[in-house]
Amino acid sequence: MLLSAGRFAIYRAETHVFNVLLPRFGDPAIASNRAAMTDAFIRSDMFRVSGLEEAVFRQEIERSCRNAGDFLRRFMEGICRAQGADRWAETTPVHVLHVPEIKAAIPEALFIHVVRDGRDVAVSMMKQGWVKPLPWDRDAPERAAGAFWAWVVDSGTRAGRGYEKDFLRVRYEDLTSAPQPTLDVIARFIDQSLDYAQILSAGVGSVSKPNTSFPGQTASFHGRWKGELTEARARALEAMLAPVLERQGYEVDPSLTSAERARGAARLAAYSAWFGTRQALKRTPLGRRMVSLELFEPGAVKPPS
Repeated sequence: MLLSAGRFAIYRAETHVFNVLLPRFGDPAIASNRAAMTDAFIRSDMFRVSGLEEAVFRQEIERSCRNAGDFLRRFMEGICRAQGADRWAETTPVHVLHVPEIKAAIPEALFIHVVRDGRDVAVSMMKQGWVKPLPWDRDAPERAAGAFWAWVVDSGTRAGRGYEKDFLRVRYEDLTSAPQPTLDVIARFIDQSLDYAQILSAGVGSVSKPNTSFPGQTASFHGRWKGELTEARARALEAMLAPVLERQGYEVDPSLTSAERARGAARLAAYSAWFGTRQALKRTPLGRRMVSLELFEPGAVKPPS
């Protein structure tokens, strides 16, 4: 929606600078780290769809990149110059885990944390197979996906504390059910007019062609989890996510028992500990080699149509 509003450079891929490139290659102020980071990024689809020239980008990074914020900024500003735009927006979801690092490297950065109902997120991510379940949940992969949503949302909320004037939380359901009032809130936050009619007219990306894990389906994006799971699996998922859903303002089934909530809380705690441990390992020399570069292999990311 922002890219359809005018002034923003059109770049619809994610960059994974702070969550993959930085932990894998380390401080880009070190020349060898900077070169390795640049090589990995340039061979990726994320760079290819930007339309930037490799030699020019390499020169710019070598000339003025001393931290991950510089790397992201130089890349996005290059796209701005090529398109004659004066603003850019980057949309790697788990960058919300890195708010303090991003603010330290890009002090003027603004964050819009878009939160969607975790039950719908779970069935969508389950379709994609992005989050692997723990052994005892192999027959219920939506639990791993839902737990990842809960962990990211809670971690992102904590990461945004202390940066309230630069951190705005928006519910996905509000954007789709009451777009203009919600856009008015965002407009004040980013100091730019956001007209829904203009956004629809421009129709960049998913504004005109919804980005969904359920191709061919025209049903509402809200509440789809109820029809995608058996009653027992849906209830177990809701019990696990209940505390986080409630903190984010979503209603949960009042008939959930304390025993169901307790089982769900134990399951969520196990996943959260697993996700947290993996995140902490990324910051260690040993963990650096565990950071996968799969997304940066040519052909790993389907270019936006």
